[in-house]
Amino acid sequence: MVNKNKKSAIIFIDGNNWYHNAKAVIGKPKFINFKKLSDLICEHFNLDIREIRYYNSIPDIDMGDENYYKHMVFLAKLKKQGIIVNTRKLKKIKENGKIIRIEKGIDVMICSDLISKTLVEEKCEVCVLISGDADFVPVMQLIKKAGKEVLTSSVIKGYARELLQGEFRFLILKKSDLIKCKESYYGE
Repeated sequence: MVNKNKKSAIIFIDGNNWYHNAKAVIGKPKFINFKKLSDLICEHFNLDIREIRYYNSIPDIDMGDENYYKHMVFLAKLKKQGIIVNTRKLKKIKENGKIIRIEKGIDVMICSDLISKTLVEEKCEVCVLISGDADFVPVMQLIKKAGKEVLTSSVIKGYARELLQGEFRFLILKKSDLIKCKESYYGE
C-alpha cells in the first residue's frame, strides 16, 4: 500500500562495496537481510520502498570454486525475496604473469539505473544508494539538479568522505543496525 505522506524510493545496493565495508564491521555479512536493511533505512528517512535492486559481479563457473555456487545460491535467494538482481561476470586480466579477476561495469550499471528509474521512467522520487563509493557523486549531482533526491547509506568503514560532506543526506549504519537486520539465508 502506497503511503501518500512518504516519498517513493528505490533501493540500489552496490553489492561488492557493501560486502567489503560491512565485513570490516561484522565479519562476513552474508546474513544481512536486505529487505530488513532497506526498511530500516527508509524508516529513518520516512520513505516508501517501491523496489530493491542488488548489483554484483559473478565469478566464472570454470573456476571450480565452491564460492561460485555459494554466490549463485545467495543471488537466487535474493530473487526469491523479490529483490531485483543485476550481475556482470568478473573480468579476467593478466598482470605480472598472473590472471586476476576484477569487477567491471557494475558502477556504470548502477548509474544507468539510477538515471533511468528516477529521471526517465519516473518510478521514484528518491534513490537510496547503499554504498560508500564516491564514484557515484556525478550522477547523484545530476539527479539532484533535476529535482530528485539521492541519499546514501553505509557503514563508516569505507564510506567516502565526499558523501558525508552535506551535499546529500546520508545514514551511517552502526553494528547494532546490522545486527537488527541479520537473518540466515542458508538455514544455519
